[in-house]
Amino acid sequence: MLSQTFLAGLGLFAVSASAQSLLSVLQNNGHTEFARLLQEEGAVIESVPGARLIVFAPPDVAISRNGDAIVARQTEGNQTKRALYNYAKETAPDLRRQTAKECAVWAYETLFSDPELVNLGPGRNQTIVQKDVGSAAVGVVFTGLGDSVKVTSSDIPFAGGVVRPIAGTLTLPRNLSATLPFLNVDRFEAALQRTGLLTQLDAKAKITVLAPPDSVFAKNASSLPDDQLAETLKRHILVNVAAYTPLLPDGAVFQTLGGTNVTVSLRGNEVYIGGALIVSGDAIITNGVVHTIDKFLPGSVTTPPPPLVTGAAAALRPMNLFSFALPVIMAVVGGCIL
Repeated sequence: MLSQTFLAGLGLFAVSASAQSLLSVLQNNGHTEFARLLQEEGAVIESVPGARLIVFAPPDVAISRNGDAIVARQTEGNQTKRALYNYAKETAPDLRRQTAKECAVWAYETLFSDPELVNLGPGRNQTIVQKDVGSAAVGVVFTGLGDSVKVTSSDIPFAGGVVRPIAGTLTLPRNLSATLPFLNVDRFEAALQRTGLLTQLDAKAKITVLAPPDSVFAKNASSLPDDQLAETLKRHILVNVAAYTPLLPDGAVFQTLGGTNVTVSLRGNEVYIGGALIVSGDAIITNGVVHTIDKFLPGSVTTPPPPLVTGAAAALRPMNLFSFALPVIMAVVGGCIL
């Protein structure tokens, strides 16, 4: 999958004028229901300026006949908006990615920008993450509610990009409150509710949540008083950054809501942050991402903790390196956290 994706990318700005349209490719390759739904909802997009489109296309069997299954486990909302989550942008600098690793990961910016489900700062659309295991030729796409879906075959070119067949539908991200119940971190969720942090985090623009599982939580925090518990939880929230695993370079340092700093370490096929192993990564949420880690994060306060900033106030904040990098970087790290 890695080599196939890379080779497909070489034709980013050299697609023949005689190439087929998106609808033709979908209709001719087992995605007729998806093509029909895009037509009905007026969501057919053949190209975007300066980028190659990657259209994640579910098979006919994954689309319900009532046309309401573009996104799994969700029935509310406008289907045209939801369909835009299937379109990802790949820009020219993406062609510089390395291909020597056994495992590659990408953070793609999609065309989905509905403010009800996107709170990543000004001008930022929602994201999906793809991880390819080269030796097994398997690609997995990570989306909302902790869901993932497999890439089933090689890219199929059309005039404005490629169709990437997938096994099922993509799930739109929801807020942290709606996502945590799907991640087997019930004690962590309950603690956020108990300390009043969960509602605040739902409203904040651009966060990364590092969630210990129940077994770890029971050993470390079940008996803490509320004030100590709140400070412990704040050390597990990275602020002003949506740190998807493709955007976790070795040695990167992030500040937490508790005022501590945590450092990324890549060790072979594993990714650590603040000394904790990411055991399950890239559950996409409305305002960032959740990673499940294998232990609590220690640390003393090194800087004053930043305030919780809502989406409106965040629009005044300058964009950091990751904000600029996400649309154009598909970084390769030492391993995939599936």
